[in-house]
Amino acid sequence: MARTALPIIYCWTLRFDALAVHLASSDRGALRVALSLDPTQDGPDLFAGRWPSHTVLQDRTFNLPLIEHVTAALFGQPASVELQLDIRLTPFQRKALDAIARIPFGQTSTYGQVAGAMGRPAASRAVGQAMGRNPLPLIFP
Repeated sequence: MARTALPIIYCWTLRFDALAVHLASSDRGALRVALSLDPTQDGPDLFAGRWPSHTVLQDRTFNLPLIEHVTAALFGQPASVELQLDIRLTPFQRKALDAIARIPFGQTSTYGQVAGAMGRPAASRAVGQAMGRNPLPLIFP
């Protein structure tokens, strides 16, 4: 009986002083950004626990677009490359992230303003919950 290859998650860790930014991508795009102040936390172990049915490899190349976006965000600049995403969201979460993505760089909006932009002005709490489950903080802040 032939074995099926496990899907692969490619991870990389960036360090900015005490902040560790753990990145995960697949061959289809960005999956996750995890922030940590724990200097002992290891990206492959962190993501292996999240995706136990996947092979987790440390690989910078698959994360280059995500590295560019995270670095640009941390230095207050827009990214110069397009970022492909490989994230699973509910339709509401997708609408919330799409609305967040339309906020001009360097500006802020409240959850109520985002809900209004989505055509759901009473959904500010739901927007807050969607952002609490955001798999790509710094990309969709």
